[in-house]
Amino acid sequence: MQIKIPNLFSRSKRKVATPPVIEEAKPIEQPQPFDPEGIRYCPDQPFPPYRHVPGVTPHPIRDPRGHSHGLEEDDSPVSLPEDWRGTEDYLYGVDLYNFAYWWEAHEAWEGLWNKTEDDCRLFLQGLIQISASLIKYHMRQLRGLQSLSTRGREKVHQVFTNLDDPTGMYMGVNLPEFLACLDTFFEPFFFDTVTEQTYSHVATKPLLRLHF
Repeated sequence: MQIKIPNLFSRSKRKVATPPVIEEAKPIEQPQPFDPEGIRYCPDQPFPPYRHVPGVTPHPIRDPRGHSHGLEEDDSPVSLPEDWRGTEDYLYGVDLYNFAYWWEAHEAWEGLWNKTEDDCRLFLQGLIQISASLIKYHMRQLRGLQSLSTRGREKVHQVFTNLDDPTGMYMGVNLPEFLACLDTFFEPFFFDTVTEQTYSHVATKPLLRLHF
């Protein structure tokens, strides 16, 4: 399986112009989940009172009004990738991601990323970058969307390449299925012209489905 990498990132010696964007002026609101009725994998953990959008809502950690201000970091060790089913921060990160708390998912996974290594570290970093790219999607920031989505998919694809498991399963995720979904979602954002309709009419839902 090969990840779909657009030409504007694969031809390093060729200067390529950024695709024009036709945007409609409108206020940036809270992100909305692609599937509001989706499955929760860590239902005992409540969601934050708001979804952070940089420059719009109070910074969750640095701002005294932030929803995570003053919370202490969990420095307990983790057993990933083996014990992904019992790692609450991983499952909660998937919930946050699926319900459009993309900045918060980024933070949940980053705490685990700092404690892991090898393919697990690479996988979490890929998820972090994909989640960040969806913040850029919400904010209509095309360059960031293109760059982060490509780098994130490359890392997840590298984990898939390294797998011994022929099914492509890693930490509960069917990697070929997830990558194909991401490719379909992001592909229109690499066309020559990207309009507001491109953002509003997505071809698929880029969600994480865990297989227990």
